[in-house]
Amino acid sequence: MKKLMSMTLVLVILLSSIFQSGCSPKNYPNGELKIFCWGEYLANGTSDSLDIINAFEEETGIKVSVFSTYDSNEQMYAKLKYGSVDYDLIFPSEYMISRLIEEDMIQKIDIKSLKNYSGVMKSCKGSVSGYDPTDEYSVPYAWGTVGLVYNAPMIEKLTNQKASDVVKGWKSLWDKRLEKEIFMFINSRDSFAIAEKILGYSLNTTTLDQINDAANLLKKQKPIVQAYIMDQIFDKMANNEGAIAPAYSGDILTMMKENPDLEYCFPEEGSNIFVDGMCIPKNSKNVENAHKFIDFVCRPDIALENANFLSYSTPIIGAWENLDESLKQNPIAYPPESIIKKCESHKYLPKDINAKMEALWTEIRN
Repeated sequence: MKKLMSMTLVLVILLSSIFQSGCSPKNYPNGELKIFCWGEYLANGTSDSLDIINAFEEETGIKVSVFSTYDSNEQMYAKLKYGSVDYDLIFPSEYMISRLIEEDMIQKIDIKSLKNYSGVMKSCKGSVSGYDPTDEYSVPYAWGTVGLVYNAPMIEKLTNQKASDVVKGWKSLWDKRLEKEIFMFINSRDSFAIAEKILGYSLNTTTLDQINDAANLLKKQKPIVQAYIMDQIFDKMANNEGAIAPAYSGDILTMMKENPDLEYCFPEEGSNIFVDGMCIPKNSKNVENAHKFIDFVCRPDIALENANFLSYSTPIIGAWENLDESLKQNPIAYPPESIIKKCESHKYLPKDINAKMEALWTEIRN
């Protein structure tokens, strides 16, 4: 999920692609792989991390010929559904995995061919929370929760109160004293979930009256929102361009490293716990190579590199065991059971409910 790639990184990847395109095919004798992924969702060689793409290419002789990014599940879905694309590997969240299974857009994974699958935490598998009941269509990649990140000095200046007394839950995103200093998720599912939690509803409600209640609450919020964004939350909060925003746990940890004025709050109303998985689209042309990449990033040493780079929670037992204690014990990355109990996982909603929510969200934002 999900930082925006910096312009520097984009340039590095572009130059790398240009350079590698001139290489002789014999350097990559085992074919290619096309990846569609969240921005900066793989360790890339920056901040003393391993460049996982390069390591995979060198070890396997497989060329990652396409590496495209998206900033929401909905954007990824639209590209797969309506675009003329043929990616080999995608990284959807749990509710989107359910939708892709339902619509026959992804294929079964040959789990038995994955040497490192035995090291995946059972708690993250689709059969546990129901997003992939038979554990045949996805392999967990990362997990986390959704919380609030806020600029404590800015909050205190705007409210004349201690920041931690102001920011206790999702209701803070409706505080008129923070007008135009509030960021909100741009995608409907996450935004409706926040409103639903404030109202005491499940984030998986299919009751139209409750969905309309959430829409009305979001309408009331609109005048005080600075912007509806997704990946840009990272840069804007890190650069003191806003006071408060919802964000994914891994991004919050990274933002707090970038900006010491930022603090974290797990919402008192409860929140979302998510799992992002690796899936193979139905029209993949390099299925075997997709399996090899999945197995590669499930290897404990590679998963450890990813966990340290991303700050997202790893589903790989061997990686978690070797994490630095400061990260392993961090309640943002690995929350206690008391927090987990207050979380829900997004489930796939019926098509008519999804359509209703999307229509209401378009009306709100416009």
